Amino acid sequence: MNDLNVDNHFVTAAVVAAELYKAREIANDISLTASNARALALRAGQGAAGFRAITDFIDQLADTTVKTSDIINFRAVTISRLATNIVRSERTIARFKQAAKASHDARFVQSIIDPIVHMKNEHAIVLRQFHREVAQLSELLENLAREIKTASVLSAMSRVEASQSGKKFEEGLNVVADNVSTAAERIQVHISLSQSLCRELSDDYY
Repeated sequence: MNDLNVDNHFVTAAVVAAELYKAREIANDISLTASNARALALRAGQGAAGFRAITDFIDQLADTTVKTSDIINFRAVTISRLATNIVRSERTIARFKQAAKASHDARFVQSIIDPIVHMKNEHAIVLRQFHREVAQLSELLENLAREIKTASVLSAMSRVEASQSGKKFEEGLNVVADNVSTAAERIQVHISLSQSLCRELSDDYY
């Protein structure tokens, strides 16, 4: 790995965190939408009883997105730190190898070789941890993507329930359904980009 690669990993990890922060903000808007929808459904009375139940699912979706985004942000920071440690250890090992090669006839050359073995073992441990973190990040993104796909189902259900609420409230409830669908599509864009970046992180170390 060279200096350009480590710079890229810093940027990649930061972009993943930024993308999920954007998704988190959209999820907060969904939560607000659910609150407004719940209030509207209460005013609509029995005709919108089914819609009130849907708002609970919308809230749950928003909460899951926010919490997962926070976890992913932590993972991205960890991955950035590990990538830095990997590069530093590789540079140190390379310098020690140069010193050992230049001093191969020296009496105490073993004092250089032993640390190289130790550093290689430590490097392997950090590299495995990096792979685990990237794999867990990928899994989190995949799980979140599946959760967001349920939003299209919620949106369709919302429109059905809105049609039962009466003309006075139907338009307002349909707006809620549209908002949820649009927000989910926007979140999915951020998740898809993050998944692509995550694959780049993984590919660079294999």
